Amino acid sequence: MRTPWSQQRAAPISDSCDAVPERFNVELADSILQIHRSCPTDQCARRKAAVFYLYEHCQHVAPARRRRA
Repeated sequence: MRTPWSQQRAAPISDSCDAVPERFNVELADSILQIHRSCPTDQCARRKAAVFYLYEHCQHVAPARRRRA
């Protein structure tokens, strides 16, 4: 979580919001979502493409949670 006093690290040029990779895989899409976690999905083409890729490939299901004992 970003706080007002924390530094914001800029994404590398290759991770620009406008630069959408031609080919995706699950690892790349997950990485993009982590790097662009503060970007609004409707305003970040890279994040939006990663979200749609994972959704289309059924990778959007959250891992099973363990029950408390």
